[in-house]
Amino acid sequence: HSLCFSPNRYWLCAATEQGIKIWDLESKSIVEDLKVDLKAEAEKSDVTDIGNKKKVIYCTSLNWSADGSTLFSGYTDGVIRVWGIGRY
Repeated sequence: HSLCFSPNRYWLCAATEQGIKIWDLESKSIVEDLKVDLKAEAEKSDVTDIGNKKKVIYCTSLNWSADGSTLFSGYTDGVIRVWGIGRY
């Protein structure tokens, strides 16, 4: 799980096991709800099987680019996913 503010400080970004949400703090509304099909990605990977258990993949870190147009998210599977945020 992770939290970060956009460079303009008007958006709050939160990562949970369900996905990443970006809130506009002025309007108190969600502007983006980003989701990766992590279940499908986990099923494709050979390294996710530990005995009979599947490894849970979720976002552990977030960071914005300096201009606020790109959000970077790091996951427990070692992958950094890059999101283009067009309404900054």
